[in-house]
Amino acid sequence: MTPTSGEVLINGQKPGVDSKRIISYLPEHTYLDKNMNITKVLEYFKTFYDNFNEEKAESLLKKLNLDKNTRLNKMSKGMQEKLQLILVMSREADLYILDEPLGGVDPATRDYIIDTILSNFKEGSSIIISTHLIADIERILDEVIFIDNGTIKLISDADELRKKEKTSIDEIFRRSFKC
Repeated sequence: MTPTSGEVLINGQKPGVDSKRIISYLPEHTYLDKNMNITKVLEYFKTFYDNFNEEKAESLLKKLNLDKNTRLNKMSKGMQEKLQLILVMSREADLYILDEPLGGVDPATRDYIIDTILSNFKEGSSIIISTHLIADIERILDEVIFIDNGTIKLISDADELRKKEKTSIDEIFRRSFKC
């Protein structure tokens, strides 16, 4: 949250107004006003992000049979998280950063989240997923980074790491961070 050293650059620039076009971010905790209904949330995203694809969002909402007049505070936690994911994945971004998108939801919802991610990101873009639920996403990993207390412990191509260690990324993670 508060940098102790170094700097983050996005396409050579510090994070700011220009980077909001490049990055679509899914925080671990929602920032949406729970008194808003889905229609208002869509309007908010359409106004704030010029690369928001409203048609894609509406199509995904339709698949969930969500009434756009529904207020967020009347939705379950899982449905709110699905909505938030739909909003993030409906942007035509170059980088999607998803912070614990699978946390606190049931296995069926996890499958929905993974499928939504895989079928809705902009071609040619990158996705960074921060998670402790490695087994659930292992099949989609291209590269892994293990971070412990702010220090990078391992960076590797996922397939090469599995081959080298002769086990799953999940098992490697468990061994690396054993209490």
